[in-house]
Amino acid sequence: MPTLGDVLRFLLESRWLALHAAVVAAVIGTLVLGSWQMQAYAQQEERERVAAANLAADAPRQPLVSVVPVGEALPVDAVSVPVQASGTYDPAGTVLLPGREQDGTEGYFVVTPLVADDGVVTPVLRGWVAMPDDPAVVPPDGIVRIEGSVQALETDADAAVDPTQALPDGQMAALTSVGLFRTWPYSPSLVRQAQVVLAGEPSVGEQPTAAPAPQIVPVEQAAPAPVGVSAWRHLSYAWQWWLFAAAAVVFWGAFVRNGLREQRAAHEQAARAEAGAAEPGPAEPGPAEPNHHG
Repeated sequence: MPTLGDVLRFLLESRWLALHAAVVAAVIGTLVLGSWQMQAYAQQEERERVAAANLAADAPRQPLVSVVPVGEALPVDAVSVPVQASGTYDPAGTVLLPGREQDGTEGYFVVTPLVADDGVVTPVLRGWVAMPDDPAVVPPDGIVRIEGSVQALETDADAAVDPTQALPDGQMAALTSVGLFRTWPYSPSLVRQAQVVLAGEPSVGEQPTAAPAPQIVPVEQAAPAPVGVSAWRHLSYAWQWWLFAAAAVVFWGAFVRNGLREQRAAHEQAARAEAGAAEPGPAEPGPAEPNHHG
C-alpha cells in the first residue's frame, strides 16, 4: 500500500505536471463560465418577471424619454412599460419583417423610425400587414403622438425566416440593432436600443390619423424571446459547464489512479525479481564416496 509520501512524489513527477495544470485551468474556466451563465439566468429571470408585472399592471403611460434614455442599453425595468411619445415618422426608413403571423395568416410586421424634435430616433412597430405593398405600410404625415409598450430589439433567433437569406430591399429578417444601423442613415448614438409596440392608432394633434394603418399587434406576440425560454437556457448552460468541471476532476482521478496502479505493479515486479536473485540455488552433488565393502 503506497504511503502519502509515495503518492505526493508520484504526483510531482514532471510527466504529470502538465496534466495537473490543464485540469486546474479547465476546472477554473468551467466554474467561471458556469457562474457567468447563472448571473445571466438571474438577470434574464428578473427582466422577464418585471416585464410580466409591467404587462399586468394598469399603470399610466410615461414619457418615453424618461423610460429609455438614448445611447444606453435597455433598462431591465423598462420592458413592457406603457409609454407615450411624439415625433415625425420617416417613411424612407420603414422596414418590413417577413414571415410574421397574425390570426393564423402570414404577413409582415411594419417598423418605422419615429424622429423626435431633438433628432432622437425610436423604432416603432406600427403593426401587421398581409402584403408588402399594402397602403397601410406608408406612415401618416406630420407630427404624430403615439402610445405603446417598450420592448427589446430582436436577435436573429427571433426571425421567422432564415436570417442568412437575401431579402428584398426594405425587409429585414429580424429587428436587430446591427440591422438597423446598417439600414438607417442615423448615427447609432441617436437610435434608441429598444422598440415601441403601438397599442393603438397614432393621432395627429387631437384627432386619430385618417390614413390606413397596419393591424395592431398584441404586445405578447411582438415581444422577442418568449418568457422563460432564454432564462432556462442560461440555467441549463450553467449546469453543463459545472458538469464539465466535475468530469475533468473525474478523468484526472482516473489517470492518476491508473498511473499509481502501474507504478505499484512495476515495483512489485522488481521486488519479486530481486527476491528471486537473492534465493540460493539447489546444492550441487559432491563426488561419490568410495565403496569400502567387499
